[in-house]
Amino acid sequence: MAKEIKENKKEIKAKTNKISKNKNFVDEQTLQDLNLINISKQKKPFEIKDEGIAIKVLDNATLKKYRLANDKPRKKDEYAKLQNSNDNIVEVDNIKKTYLSGNVATEVLKGITFSIKKGEIVVLYGKSGSGKSTLLNIISALDRPTSGNVIVNNINLPYLSDAKQTLFRRENISFIFQNYNLLQNLNSYDNVETGSYLQRDKNKRLNIKKLFEDFDLSECMYKYPSQMSGGQQQRVSILRAIAKNSEILVADEPTGALDEKTGIIVLKNLQQINLKYGTTIIIVSHDPDVAQIADKVIYLELGLIKEVKLQERKWLIDRESQF
Repeated sequence: MAKEIKENKKEIKAKTNKISKNKNFVDEQTLQDLNLINISKQKKPFEIKDEGIAIKVLDNATLKKYRLANDKPRKKDEYAKLQNSNDNIVEVDNIKKTYLSGNVATEVLKGITFSIKKGEIVVLYGKSGSGKSTLLNIISALDRPTSGNVIVNNINLPYLSDAKQTLFRRENISFIFQNYNLLQNLNSYDNVETGSYLQRDKNKRLNIKKLFEDFDLSECMYKYPSQMSGGQQQRVSILRAIAKNSEILVADEPTGALDEKTGIIVLKNLQQINLKYGTTIIIVSHDPDVAQIADKVIYLELGLIKEVKLQERKWLIDRESQF
């Protein structure tokens, strides 16, 4: 960010005119100091740059277009019925995401393309502000891309209504949150059971008692969240996620609030899930230890893919003992 500008009114006016004419790049602080947020007289959008993040000041027509893209399902066209190719379960094609604040648009994702095969463990890796959580939300149908296609389990997500997005999440995605989100008035068994109830197909629901046994959590089965450590609560939240037996499990910084030892246990649990049920797992993280368990690591930087690394995953569990 630029240092606070200390100029007299005449100098500020001169700088404003120069930027308006040349559409130069300036930082956000300069933008605010020059009072350019209100652009009622601005006929065309122009762009500024704040530490590598693209920020645009929009005219009203462009602003309306962006809002429609972010908030409403896309109108049906030739791309609406696109399906996954080969054995991919996720295909992201040139997606961009722009957030709006008044007339200012911040481009968080700038054209992301990659695919995920069924049964893979994939880590979206990057520093804070790289766009990884936004990308995960779009893949999970929690948010809409401003442009581009996101095909998950043969459904192109931007074309879904809000109601159909909710149904899609219920039928296809399980979530693991960094802050656990356990219901405080329910014991562990009942918390996990709430996840199971989200699976409409009763034949797909997993045996909850066996889940606690398989993941060495039997002693926590009837404890309430207040009676458990943070690591135990996170592992129970993982059981809740897999009890629904969805094809895709997404986790946003699942080890972020845990100590190293407990974090490794959580990663082992994720590998168990993948090995036992063939679940596709997508993890957001900035931890190199988490990246080691993945088949594919997608490195993000300032809304762009810096590198896609295919690797042999590091096994933290004895694969033979899982069967």
